[in-house]
Amino acid sequence: MMLLHDISLSALAGAVLALGLVILLEVYTVARLRRSVDINLGRVFEQLELLRAESRQLIDAHTQVAARALPVTTPARPTLVELQSVERPLNDKAALERDMPEVPMLEASAVPAPVNDAYSNASKLAAGGLSAEDLAARSGLPAGEARLLVSLAAARARRAQSSGASG
Repeated sequence: MMLLHDISLSALAGAVLALGLVILLEVYTVARLRRSVDINLGRVFEQLELLRAESRQLIDAHTQVAARALPVTTPARPTLVELQSVERPLNDKAALERDMPEVPMLEASAVPAPVNDAYSNASKLAAGGLSAEDLAARSGLPAGEARLLVSLAAARARRAQSSGASG
């Protein structure tokens, strides 16, 4: 009877030891997974920060271009002639047409192209195999967005290749 008791205690101790080892391995695996996620999440936030900085630069550049295209002027105090023209009766159409200032039209180059066209064109260039640096230079997109478009195009090409090979 004593031998049976010793064997069952030994089996129980072995099971507890094995369970402890499994728990330690799981804790180690979870810690490795957490480190990996932290590293990858750090990379994602770094890329987001780069994109945000490049977007700010792009917005500042567009603002500067718009400021150069449309100069801001402060309204001057009306002169005596202008005040007299305002006080004229409205039935004098010739005087009204003569007093109307000409409004300058914006040039086509001053108006930015729609963003959707830029992204679709850049996406087509990326699908054609253009590098991220060349894509950023040609399309005017920030470098982070160009890298993202190139990686998406490469992923699409791999997916199409794998579905074509399996199908």
